[in-house]
Amino acid sequence: MSKYKFFEPYVGKHYADGINGKRILVLGASFYCDRVTCPFFASCTSVIHKDSSAFDAKCPEYQPAGKQLHLEPSYCVEDAPTTYQRFATYMGKFLQTDDYDTVWDHLAFTNYVQFFLPATNGSFRETSWSDLSERDLKAFTEVVQDLRPDIVIVWGSVINSCLKEQNPYLVDMKELRETEFYICHLNVPGVPQPIAIINPYHPSSSAWYSAMKQFDGYLTNLIHS
Repeated sequence: MSKYKFFEPYVGKHYADGINGKRILVLGASFYCDRVTCPFFASCTSVIHKDSSAFDAKCPEYQPAGKQLHLEPSYCVEDAPTTYQRFATYMGKFLQTDDYDTVWDHLAFTNYVQFFLPATNGSFRETSWSDLSERDLKAFTEVVQDLRPDIVIVWGSVINSCLKEQNPYLVDMKELRETEFYICHLNVPGVPQPIAIINPYHPSSSAWYSAMKQFDGYLTNLIHS
């Protein structure tokens, strides 16, 4: 049983095969809940306590469908929101396919923040520094020790400094500077190979397209190295 992580990563059925033999973990920032009328909403999404686990099996939204909160990474991939489709469209070129399910079958996915953040008035705010905790980094470490990815693709900028500049397992700050702050490597205990962290703009942002050339060049090199 995990000591730190709440969310169980989605792991595609061909994740171990990877893409060109490289196992790739995709890491987003946060999941949100906007069910403000739920009797558990304030506690489940508390940015003070940062713990949704007490409601894992009794969420009024999930429980009737036989679902549990900790499996949200898999539900999210299955629901295929626009951001995930956009990312799969890009990654498909490495697998020579445009099929959404085939692409995600070769990837793993989870979010960094280990509880549901509150979304109110129909608005999903960005993850903020105050939402993060030391537990999140420890949970991320557990995930990579379990999945042993060769590459972690980090969506967006909110959590990048936690994983790159402030990570105790960072081994190459020089490379981070030399690659326009796109790439660094971690040596994580229990993982036999260095883990490459690459940080593009979030696929939901317009910058995903405007900075695609730089990201594509760096990721292509990682996948084929």
